[in-house]
Amino acid sequence: MLSNKLSLLIAAALLAGTGAAASGRIEAQAVAQGYRIAAGDLGGALNALATQSRLQIIYAPGLVAGKTTAGLSGSYPPAQALERLLQGTGLGATAINPGTYVIKATDKPGPKPAPAASAPAGERPLPKVADLTTVQVTGSLIPKAEIETASPTIQITTEDMKRQGFNTVYDALKALPIATGAVQGPQGASTFTTGAQALSLFGLDPGFTLVMVDGHPLPDYPLLYDGASNFTDLSGIPVAMVERIDIVPGNQSAVYGSSAIAGVVNIVLKKRVQGVHLTLRGGGYAQGGGGSQRAELVGGHAWLQDRLTLTYGLQYSNQSPIWAYDRGLTASTASNPTTPVPVANQTFMHGVADSNGITRYVAPPAGACASLGRLFGGTTYLAHSRTGDYCGSDEAGYRTMMNRQRQYVGYLSGSFRLNDDAELYGTALYSLAKYEFAPLGGFIWLPNLAGYGQFVDGHDGGIATAWRQFSPEEQDYGQSTDRQIVYSYQTVLGIRGNFGDSDWAYDGYLDRAEQIIKDRQLYPLKAKIDAFFENQFLGPRQGVDPASGYPVYLPDWSRFYQPITPADFRNFSDYRQTRSSTSMEHATAQISNTDLFALPAGSVSMAAQLQAGHQTWSNPTDPRVVAGDFWGLSGTVGSGTRNNYAGAVEFNVPITHMLTADAAVRYDNYRYAGRSDGKATYRASLEFRPLDTLLLRGNYGTAFRAPDMGRIFLGPSGSYQAVTDYYLCDTRQPGIPLADCSFNNVNVAGVHAGNRNLKDITAKSWGAGVVWSPTRNFNLHADYLHVSIADEITDLNVDQLMRDEALCREGRLDTGSPTCRDAAARVARDSQGNLQQIAFGPINVSTEKLKTFTAGGSYRLETAGYGSFTFGGEYNNVLGHTRVQYAGDPEIDLLRDPTRSSEFKSILSGSVNWNVGRWNATVYGIRYGSTPNYTARRFGYGAAGAGKLAPWMLYNLSVGYRLPMNARIALTANNVFDKAPPRDRTYARWPYYNNQNYNIYGRSYFVEFNWDFGVAGR
Repeated sequence: MLSNKLSLLIAAALLAGTGAAASGRIEAQAVAQGYRIAAGDLGGALNALATQSRLQIIYAPGLVAGKTTAGLSGSYPPAQALERLLQGTGLGATAINPGTYVIKATDKPGPKPAPAASAPAGERPLPKVADLTTVQVTGSLIPKAEIETASPTIQITTEDMKRQGFNTVYDALKALPIATGAVQGPQGASTFTTGAQALSLFGLDPGFTLVMVDGHPLPDYPLLYDGASNFTDLSGIPVAMVERIDIVPGNQSAVYGSSAIAGVVNIVLKKRVQGVHLTLRGGGYAQGGGGSQRAELVGGHAWLQDRLTLTYGLQYSNQSPIWAYDRGLTASTASNPTTPVPVANQTFMHGVADSNGITRYVAPPAGACASLGRLFGGTTYLAHSRTGDYCGSDEAGYRTMMNRQRQYVGYLSGSFRLNDDAELYGTALYSLAKYEFAPLGGFIWLPNLAGYGQFVDGHDGGIATAWRQFSPEEQDYGQSTDRQIVYSYQTVLGIRGNFGDSDWAYDGYLDRAEQIIKDRQLYPLKAKIDAFFENQFLGPRQGVDPASGYPVYLPDWSRFYQPITPADFRNFSDYRQTRSSTSMEHATAQISNTDLFALPAGSVSMAAQLQAGHQTWSNPTDPRVVAGDFWGLSGTVGSGTRNNYAGAVEFNVPITHMLTADAAVRYDNYRYAGRSDGKATYRASLEFRPLDTLLLRGNYGTAFRAPDMGRIFLGPSGSYQAVTDYYLCDTRQPGIPLADCSFNNVNVAGVHAGNRNLKDITAKSWGAGVVWSPTRNFNLHADYLHVSIADEITDLNVDQLMRDEALCREGRLDTGSPTCRDAAARVARDSQGNLQQIAFGPINVSTEKLKTFTAGGSYRLETAGYGSFTFGGEYNNVLGHTRVQYAGDPEIDLLRDPTRSSEFKSILSGSVNWNVGRWNATVYGIRYGSTPNYTARRFGYGAAGAGKLAPWMLYNLSVGYRLPMNARIALTANNVFDKAPPRDRTYARWPYYNNQNYNIYGRSYFVEFNWDFGVAGR
């Protein structure tokens, strides 16, 4: 129980929408509004009122548990509406500010309120109340009543997501102005995590964001991001069960432990639902593909005078794929902006190396390409290039840009009140998702994979090569797409309450979460496919050429130009199958006291937590992948477990009536592979409220990320990389444009392994900000954040490694520098200088710094006859982002060196919402700032043609209407103007746009129908 002084202090100083209200009364707008809220559960009714009135109503679940209301029907100013809902419940409300109300008990004496001015016309003051109720907020262990604290918090409600046009939780998070990082996803070709969706806050590593559900961390995605690091996949979070999402930027390890460097995302699920609610949603894309349907059923009930409560939810969703051929930009090579006529993809190519090692194409026999014309949808033809003729096709669309997805989700949440001081509670969330995607666009074969496809033609002793790409007609896409089944669940079981009549509260719980991926794809086996083409045209292997080390064949080139059948493809292929998993479990005990002892300015609050956990990662991979049995296929393999133990304590101290301090300390210990690593983190923050309408805040803290399970336990894993050999381009083909260099796209084998001696990644951050709310309907906020990261784990960018290696070999970098010594150790070449292998692995070596500025605000306009209008906007500008890869290396400016990063420097979003009677409408817009074009990303801003792309602006529109019989309908149009990614006239490679920054989906339409059962009409 908070003391009277602290009650008055917080009531006078609370910030969100702070107005001139005195403690103990509500000063809300006099404009009446229509309400229809069902009789029954009080908690559900308060939530409905908050949604319909657009006000913040704060209460502790235990305070309203077991209480019911007679409901509300008619037109009232908000204060009267709230008063009517609370009649007969023994509860009252206090206006912390004109837009925020706190629900409290009225059955015992309370502090003497400050003199209240007379209520506005049409309003009556609510009953005076005793206790300021607290609730749990993301970013703190201590229950609080403040909406805004020393740590800025972004909140997204389910209603926000729907009105602003977001179809999924990930869509809403990816649209945050602070989500500036470029990330891999379903649009990426041949990534390790095509089936997942990652989030990068402020351009930092996706693993630096801690993602939780109801305050419990989600397990890592079992497959490794870019084949190297763990992260959390956001593709399977069910919209139906989400109450809201809290995002707290910056270091939060002192409260939550590992990974909370960029920030924390806490997805809060629904706990109390009145009646049964059915939602049906469907839609698609104007340009085709991507049709989706979703059905949601959410309900709740209470028994035994509300001692026993249950909330449940079911969701089914189906997402059709978008293929590259569904969009003009990605359908064919005709979209290449750098060529006056389409340059066909090579489907059948016979090449020979000249005296300079440059591959020249040998013209196919007369009529050969015409005989193959039915392939690739009838688009194969005799193509011409500066290096010769070949059979090719302009088609490039046999890849998926959006995955096919089908998901089934079930959710249960319940509680049982044992007595006034103890309550059992538990939640269970289970998801089964099926994904299907085709990232490759057709398998490729060439002989002697390790030697770039080159072999010795025994007829003339020359170096020859053969290139063969299989068409959809040959490989039967129905059987060769990548298919994944993902099982995931999270369970929590706990007991919470108070120690008798004291101010001490407790919470003890067990939680466990697991994610399992079963991956299956038909893929050619190296020995079988090589044998097939030896039988078809190469002939038996004649030995090995001693000069080049290449195999010798006597090919019959006339037999090369012939299609295969799906049966042939099936005979030399097999299904690669893997079962990967991650899990984590915790036992946690927590105590808190919001009135530990009194100071002149109020009561000191505290919370303490002890936690023990266990974490697993298993990525066995099909052993034939690791052994190299599949042609050109590589994968990660590894497994491990570790235990972790933690203790944390937090204090909140009112220093004066204007100044409050908060301090938290946490110690984490991880034990694995015979090691024991400990890390202490802390956070200190200040809130200064010189006026009821003004908050000045500042914080400083440290954070850490324990080494990824994948980076620790990854076994030696092979990989094939398509790289540019800059050294051979410079030395063997000087003066030739890089795009035309024969070594611009060569396959090289790589070996990647984990490191069990990795240290924790550490970080320090500080921030300062201001929130100003001069009136109930108007507020502004601005914050600055500075983050410094040390001992960052680096897996080298292979392209950058090849650039550095070329500069070192050519003497343009100091061969004794750390970068050159490292490049020489990692890149292996044969005696002729040909690439043989690249070795890479994780080490603690890098540092990173981030400076960013965020700002935003909202304004609500009430009109007498035209309803209410709410205007909102959020802005983020990354002021600085630098990185040092190795100690002693120059600092890399990630905002000005486009070869290192294409992150957005700035993002601005805004919305206008209109509510009148049964109607509501929202216009949402987002502006993504400029990013480097393709030439800049490849060669830097100094290259000819390098520059920046124009900003990208998207608009969503939604319109909703409340129907009779407790039903609602809403229409949504996303990307209303069908904006494609900014035109990049230098993008010389498919897909002709940066698919880590932009998407090509275009305009979409959705219709949603809601029907509420067991509740009164709205």
